[in-house]
Amino acid sequence: MRLSVSERDRDIIRVEGVSYRYYDRIPALSEVTVSVQEGERFAVIGSNGSGKSTLLQIMSGLIYPSGGAVFFRGREVSEKSLRDKDFLKLFRGQAGYVFQDSDIQLFCPTVLDELMYGPLQLDIGEEEALDRAHEVMKMLGIEDLGDRPSYMLSGGEKKRVALGSVLTMNPEVLLLDEPTNGLDPRTQCFLMELLVALNEAGKTIVIATHDLSLVEELHARVAVLSEEHRVEGIGSAGDILRDEALLLKVNLIHEHLHFHGETVHKHLHSHYRAHQHDHGVHTHIHHKNTEVTVMNDLDKLKHLLHHWREHNDEHAQTYKDWADKALGLGNKELSEVLERLYQDTKRMSALFDQATRLIK
Repeated sequence: MRLSVSERDRDIIRVEGVSYRYYDRIPALSEVTVSVQEGERFAVIGSNGSGKSTLLQIMSGLIYPSGGAVFFRGREVSEKSLRDKDFLKLFRGQAGYVFQDSDIQLFCPTVLDELMYGPLQLDIGEEEALDRAHEVMKMLGIEDLGDRPSYMLSGGEKKRVALGSVLTMNPEVLLLDEPTNGLDPRTQCFLMELLVALNEAGKTIVIATHDLSLVEELHARVAVLSEEHRVEGIGSAGDILRDEALLLKVNLIHEHLHFHGETVHKHLHSHYRAHQHDHGVHTHIHHKNTEVTVMNDLDKLKHLLHHWREHNDEHAQTYKDWADKALGLGNKELSEVLERLYQDTKRMSALFDQATRLIK
């Protein structure tokens, strides 16, 4: 696929026919062509292993394609071009990359050092770098963390610091790999609002994610990668998220089959909370014939109770996992609270079962 001249004129990042193989044998991307326009919100989605992170790392010049090319403002980003010190400084200052795992990104003695490191590498004076660091810490709500080393931070605090270490360079493009991964709901909400605010201030936002709710809330333009590492579709968030056939094909949603006697209930399912689940009317597929019927109200309720119990069990396991992690981190009090959440949530499962048995 080739881009028209008019499309290229608006692009801040352009990827043309890019392929990539790890160790020259493990495929990660296959002839991928996408473009990111200046000032837009752009998302790369796909299942685990589809090549999302690889594509973002190629866009950011951290790795180089096995085939094809990537361009920033019309200039190719390659090993050769980044040997040009002027272009290297321009590109590194304008394209900021935030890793999925913040521990990979943080290496300085303190949070303040992390935030000052980037500007200092761009030959910005120490006084201005310090001003930028304090301004960004205030914006991110981490003013009290300046003297703390990264190993003494929570996961959410590390994510804010990693983002801050990029923002102090004032890049034009922010590339974020799975930005909400491992964050609690409050921090996810904060990050979402921050990305929108940064975009409204003129920043170009590019994310790689399999979190469809993030894509929907950002109203991003979306490129969909398949498990064969190819682009399966590009469009608005609304169009992509309504295309259930496409999402099924790339393994971002799946089908549930529920057996009730001789009847099978079949519906699409995703952990994307905003995805359309039509719980009002479902079809029944009978073993003995192909008659299609509509659920009555009690059947609908039984189906909903089963669905709610599934999610309840998932939540319970999440609370249990984090209770164990909190204990391992030495926070016994937090671990005990999460353990109580786990026990209370498990008790709710019994109530769902009881309600299901009472449906005649």
